[in-house]
Formats: sequence, structure tokens, C-alpha cells
Amino acid sequence: MSHKSSITLVVTVGFLLVATSMVFAVNETPTQPVATIVSVEGATTTYHSQDWNGQTGTVQVPSQASADIKGRDAQGIVHATVSAVDTTINRVKVHTPEGQTIVLAMSPASLTSIQVGDPLTFTVPEPPR
Repeated sequence: MSHKSSITLVVTVGFLLVATSMVFAVNETPTQPVATIVSVEGATTTYHSQDWNGQTGTVQVPSQASADIKGRDAQGIVHATVSAVDTTINRVKVHTPEGQTIVLAMSPASLTSIQVGDPLTFTVPEPPR
């Protein structure tokens, strides 16, 4: 093998090693936990339904609408305090300064570092228009 082709091979292998390590470094960057609103306690949606006998009934369902969350700022950021953590169903209850209790579903990995009394800040997306 000639001297030039040896240098080319070494440079190519070195470049591939650097590129591979950069890809792994990007993939290992921690991401923000994602939460889904399960319910906003204190806010309900009322439905009127009819059973199979024709009887009318009223059903109140806890809200799941982000529009019902009070106290968020212009960017949709809500500051709350963790009031309960349930690792069996992967849910967290948070209490806002406005007195609302919001139930959030989170990944099991996210729940490992959350404890009752911890501050929790999350962003509520803009409701669709």
C-alpha cells in the first residue's frame, strides 16, 4: 500500500470515528419530560344524555382542556407544586397558586426524580383556533 493511500485511510477512519461519536453525543442529550393533561379538577364539562329507556340524565366530566388552566403567563407557562405522585399509573397531581389541581400523565422515567413538594413548571400549548 502506498504512503498516500495509508494517510487517506487513516484520515477517513478518523473522520468516521469523530462523526459517530458526535451522533451518539446528540442522541444522549437529555430531553424535557413530556406530560399530558389528564384532568383539570374544579373545571367540568356537562353533557346531557339519554339512556335506552329515554330517560334524560346529566353527566359532568372533569375537564381535559388546556384552556381551563388558570394562572399561565403569556407564553403558556404554569408554575405549580407537586401534591401527589402515583408511580403505579404514572400520574402526578400538581397544585397551582390559583388553587387548581391538575392531573398529569408522565413517563415512568420522568417520575423517578419527582417528589411531593417539588416545584413543577410546565408549558401549556396554545389551544387550537
